[in-house]
Amino acid sequence: MQRTPPTTLNMKCSSNPDISAVATQDNDRQIKLRKRKQPESEILGSVVDMVENKIKEELNAWKSRLDESIAESIKNAVNTTIDTQVAKLTSSITESLQNISSRLSDIEKSLNHVSEGHDSLESRVKSLEECILHEDSTQHQMAALENKIDQMEQQARQCNIEIANIPERRDENIIFLLDKIGAVIKHPIKPVDVISAHRVPHMDKKNAHPKNLVVKFVSKILRDNIIIAARAMKGIKSDQLSITGTPRNIYINEHLTPKNKYIFRASREAGKKHGFKHIWVKHGTNMVLARQTDSSPIFAIRNESDINKIKS
Repeated sequence: MQRTPPTTLNMKCSSNPDISAVATQDNDRQIKLRKRKQPESEILGSVVDMVENKIKEELNAWKSRLDESIAESIKNAVNTTIDTQVAKLTSSITESLQNISSRLSDIEKSLNHVSEGHDSLESRVKSLEECILHEDSTQHQMAALENKIDQMEQQARQCNIEIANIPERRDENIIFLLDKIGAVIKHPIKPVDVISAHRVPHMDKKNAHPKNLVVKFVSKILRDNIIIAARAMKGIKSDQLSITGTPRNIYINEHLTPKNKYIFRASREAGKKHGFKHIWVKHGTNMVLARQTDSSPIFAIRNESDINKIKS
């Protein structure tokens, strides 16, 4: 069965003897078609642009949110780190301050202890100074008292002479020896002029020299005259007194106290060492007299420290 094409199709496919006209129609139809298609392309481009813009906006918005999120995260991380470090630093500072406070407290206690010790020491020093001052005063008083006693003892010996280095005899007659001495020094010594005469032991028990002979006369004037006469002889020998044995030098001097005797002996030794010509005691006074030459000035030696005068 043969179907009849639609009328329209027949109309479209109807023959046209003019081929150029048909070509012209086809061209016009294509141009129309192109004209109809052009707006659709523009619309599509607009849509694409719109989509791209939308995507760009979304991307920009997402990037902005991401930047804000990253910035916020970094800020939070930095703040957290800073807070942590600040907390650690604060804790460390607090601990250090506590340690410093503790050490300062210990130092304060130590200073208080030192201050108390200083106060105690100062008090003890003050007390010691008072004791020393008191002791110095006491020692000064004792020294003054000793000097006073020594002066009294020396004054009690003002009528005495002391004869040294006379050989000892078991049956010796001291009055006879004194008579011989008086004859040698050309100043008679009568028995009635003698109150007492005896030998005295040495202070040093190891001293091998004969014990000294102490003679007390009836007056100081007589004693002084006998000493002057003995010194004028420039020395006496034991054989001049009819004493047998090896001759010895006999020394006649004032009877001095142990203190004055020590000063006199030390002064003589210093004078001998430093070329002093005269060291003597005059009239039993509490001083030793020294003179370097016959024309030198005389100076007194009253105590041990004055011996240094001989050395200078």
